[in-house]
Amino acid sequence: MSTVKKFEDLEVWKLARELCHEIFQLKLHETFSKDFGLKKSQT
Repeated sequence: MSTVKKFEDLEVWKLARELCHEIFQLKLHETFSKDFGLKKSQT
């Protein structure tokens, strides 16, 4: 069994980072950026 020396070595962290990057790329599209239902509410 391997030992994790830093959190960046975790496979789940790598996958989450890829997912965040893909979401960021999607939000750059005009149709997606105008979907105000996806914005954080100010409550």
